[in-house]
Amino acid sequence: MESKFAALNLDLGNEPLVCPFSSGASISTKSSRSPSKSPTETEHSQTPLHSASSHTDYSSDTCPVFTQEVDPLLIKTSLEDRIAYLTDFLNFTSRDAELITKIAPSVNEVIPPMVDGMYAKLFEFDITKTVFMTRNQGFDGPLPQTLEELTLDSAQIVFRKVFMKAWARRVLTADYTKGKTWAYMDKVGIMHTGASPFKHQRTMGIAPLNVPYRDIALTLGWIQSVLHKAILELPESTCPAAEKIEAVMAINKVIWIQNDLFSRHYIGD
Repeated sequence: MESKFAALNLDLGNEPLVCPFSSGASISTKSSRSPSKSPTETEHSQTPLHSASSHTDYSSDTCPVFTQEVDPLLIKTSLEDRIAYLTDFLNFTSRDAELITKIAPSVNEVIPPMVDGMYAKLFEFDITKTVFMTRNQGFDGPLPQTLEELTLDSAQIVFRKVFMKAWARRVLTADYTKGKTWAYMDKVGIMHTGASPFKHQRTMGIAPLNVPYRDIALTLGWIQSVLHKAILELPESTCPAAEKIEAVMAINKVIWIQNDLFSRHYIGD
């Protein structure tokens, strides 16, 4: 994957820049992004975090240097190519990964109360609470018989909180140059759709979660707000204001990538 991204670096030399959207543009520069060998190749690949986009100064109305060509069918089937497209579009770079790593130890303490608050929010509405009346994968404890009997202290909710805390900590500590990070996030998306991405679960007949995408998206939005607040409240001595802004932007990109890795399994786009 690294060689694939390296090929996207522009070497324009002394050639004049021609806006592809102008009437005088006569040459279409193609992206050198090539198909992946396997939809699962990302799990074992390295992902260099630099943007291949030529248009990253959004305070300017300068036209992009060139227009990349993206195969819409390929990014449906190849996780590696989809991640390349997502990180490039959002301009998710090594700087973003570095900032997330830096603020992680300080923000880590907000994870337990964030997870508790998230489930309290989901319990405010019957349509989001009802999801937890169905036995989740890996849980073999007792289930309540009625929605009224389901509480935040119920065994299955306690079980789910463990998974949720692990996901949140991984967001803050993951190595975003590793394909296995994105493969994990993609499997998190699959396992909420009623299909299991894990072979051992299918073999054992363990039913996966089946959560409407509407509620997934809303929950990610809620989590994003909590993480943003935690970052912005860090003392100046821990994280200067300028870096807080960058860190908020970095977390925002990761949450939206995770959102896409949910939605792709619901809407097939």
